[in-house]
Amino acid sequence: MFHFKKNIWLLFYLVVFIGTTLLASTVYIKHEEILNETKHDQLYLTKIYHNHLNALFTEHEILHNLIGNEYLKDPNFNRKTFANVLKLNPLLLDIAIFSKQGDLQLSTLFPVANSRTNLLENSHTRPWFQETLDTERMVIGKPYLLQAINKWILPIRKKITDSQGETLAVISTGIDLAMLTQRWYEENNHQSTMQATLDHGAFRILRTNLSLDNYPHYYDKSQPDNILFNQTLSQLKTRLTVKNGQNTASFIQDLALLETGKVIYTIAYNERFRFWISAETPYQLVLQKLYRHSFTYSVFYLLLIIIVFSLVSWIVKIEKSKIDELSYKAEHDALTGLANRTVIKKHFRQLQRKTEKPFALLYLDLDHFKNINDTFGHSYGDLILIEVAKRIVQSLASHHGLAARYSGDEFVIFLESGDKAEIAAYAQSLLKGASLPYLINQDVFKISSSIGIACFPDDATDIETLLSYADNSMFMAKKKKNQYLFFSKSVHHQLMRNIEIEQALHHALIHDEITLVYQPQLDRNQKLFGVEALVRWNSKKLGNVPPNLFIPIAEEIGLMPKLGLYIMHKAMQEISSLQIREDLHFKLSINVSVRQFIQIDFIDKLMDACKKYSSAQIAITIEITESLFIESLDALLPIFHKMKANYISLSLDDFGTGYSSLSMLKELPIDELKIDKSFIDHIAKNNSDKAMVKSIIGMGKNLGLLVLAEGVEDKRQVEILKEAGCDVFQGYYFSKPLSLKDLAVFAKEKRDTIQ
Repeated sequence: MFHFKKNIWLLFYLVVFIGTTLLASTVYIKHEEILNETKHDQLYLTKIYHNHLNALFTEHEILHNLIGNEYLKDPNFNRKTFANVLKLNPLLLDIAIFSKQGDLQLSTLFPVANSRTNLLENSHTRPWFQETLDTERMVIGKPYLLQAINKWILPIRKKITDSQGETLAVISTGIDLAMLTQRWYEENNHQSTMQATLDHGAFRILRTNLSLDNYPHYYDKSQPDNILFNQTLSQLKTRLTVKNGQNTASFIQDLALLETGKVIYTIAYNERFRFWISAETPYQLVLQKLYRHSFTYSVFYLLLIIIVFSLVSWIVKIEKSKIDELSYKAEHDALTGLANRTVIKKHFRQLQRKTEKPFALLYLDLDHFKNINDTFGHSYGDLILIEVAKRIVQSLASHHGLAARYSGDEFVIFLESGDKAEIAAYAQSLLKGASLPYLINQDVFKISSSIGIACFPDDATDIETLLSYADNSMFMAKKKKNQYLFFSKSVHHQLMRNIEIEQALHHALIHDEITLVYQPQLDRNQKLFGVEALVRWNSKKLGNVPPNLFIPIAEEIGLMPKLGLYIMHKAMQEISSLQIREDLHFKLSINVSVRQFIQIDFIDKLMDACKKYSSAQIAITIEITESLFIESLDALLPIFHKMKANYISLSLDDFGTGYSSLSMLKELPIDELKIDKSFIDHIAKNNSDKAMVKSIIGMGKNLGLLVLAEGVEDKRQVEILKEAGCDVFQGYYFSKPLSLKDLAVFAKEKRDTIQ
């Protein structure tokens, strides 16, 4: 109890530690989410702002080009033309033309006669006017206050050249900075501050969220030492990849510590108009959002810790009275009271320490237990499991061992013995005891079981392998029911082989590995009466796989209906084509499995195949086995009658080995009785077999049935069968199963011989 109390409080501290770690991780993740969201919004805004200014300056460049063209046509055009342009563009405050010496020639605001303005002599305009004269591109100048109208103006200039490249004049336009800023604010209300900075001189030419009172402070002064966000403009250029000649830009995003505090910034450079676009958002806004979320997380975390603390305190208080009950439940099956699978590994380790003493592991599974659950309900099944557990415990009364319920109707028994004779005797007595009748709610049940046995250390030295081997052996024993089987390499290899066949069988139909051969059936006059379609499988991976191996596996995995339908279609198609081509007449017998026959749509699929491939020559016989009659005969009769109505014959295959009775034969609308090979093998030597075959033939004849004997392998057997009145013969004495090509030769030979 002390250790439990100590451990549970350690668990609580671990929960606190993990919770704190998760809280910190959650806050960190939320911080990154908010930061990335802010960066994403800022980047999006920067792109919009960049494109907005790029479009604005492009528009002005076009305007300058148009004015330049007009000037070249008529250098004396008047101010009225400029006034009309200003009306169309409210952002423009002035359009002027200066001589290349810097003198004003024409302006919409100032009369030329009274102007003393010379842009080359003015220290505020000289650098950008000179740059305009030196370059072919449009030049954006440093903003300044136009005293005449008391407005801040952003000058844009471009020179006018003639066809020889001689500079004639300079066009200068001025954009109203206050109106441009106001328009941007009305269209994009946001918390980020946007700024445009000239590459030449690092003068700011536009800044949002700026009052008119601060214009002189921002627009009259350049960035100190050409530094933007603690980096020189040349350093920023090395980080940017600018696509020359395109109106696109690369972007830099980072954090910077400025005098005003930490900010998130985004920077882009416009190569065409040589200006920088930057956006900055106070990092404090990210923290404010984070604080709101962190408060919610913290409150939830504290509540969770309080709840966990209360729960741990409650568990500690009641644990003393519950510890024995919990321990028992942890290691025992609630239904049967046996040890559960958690004890199996624990007990194995205990036995393993006794290395000088080998032991056996028995894996028991009840046969057809699912049928009881499905038919009578799980309450009946549970009562049977309880009784089985009691019988297993009783069987160990005179042995050293442990019984455990592994799962469902599976039990594991440790038997502390290395003597295989003793183990086998115990397994046999256990099978016998488990198969005794069970009285459940006045109903008597008889159920068998199957046991697989693996020995330590001969078969395996770890529990997982030992369980697997015992399970494999049980699976093989279950094929015969009420059997036990020791693990062996041959059993293991057989199971592995079956698994290989199962996996390859899924691909056999797709890869066209399934083929058919046909064994002839001859009448008393050696005339070809019919053929039986037999399936063959030549696997690319496994080679030739016999039908007696893959057919049962196909039945187990539910592939038989699909395989049977494939055989039905292929046989009808091949035989129909052969008969039409060679003008032959004989019956085609097709085996149909129980699972295929009881499919709801079996008769519809059979009719579809007959309609698709039937011809005047072909007659179809469907062969069924006696195991089909486990199913309700009332449910099968309508199918039989529908087949008869469509001229499809019905043959009872392997007669005498299954479930049929004389009364059942009387009710069944069958046409043919097929005597199993096991009755034919010894009729020449064994009088009992001979008498039985004669009785079967006589019974068939009395019922008006055609009787066919299969597995006929020598002349004496033929003579006895003919003497008894058998109608049709099939076996290696007449012909082995033939390919379609060989069958064609065989059929023509028989036809020609008779003719």
